[in-house]
Amino acid sequence: MEKFDAIKMLELVKVEDPDSDGGLTLFFQEDKTLKIKVVDGKLVSEFV
Repeated sequence: MEKFDAIKMLELVKVEDPDSDGGLTLFFQEDKTLKIKVVDGKLVSEFV
């Protein structure tokens, strides 16, 4: 899963559950942020 190579081995710093969009936001070291939410019954994730 190459999509997640950017956060491999990074420390999780903070979790917002729920975030402003009603999903889950994970904050990692090196200013990496991953947003996760459910869209049409499927999990969708994106780095911001």
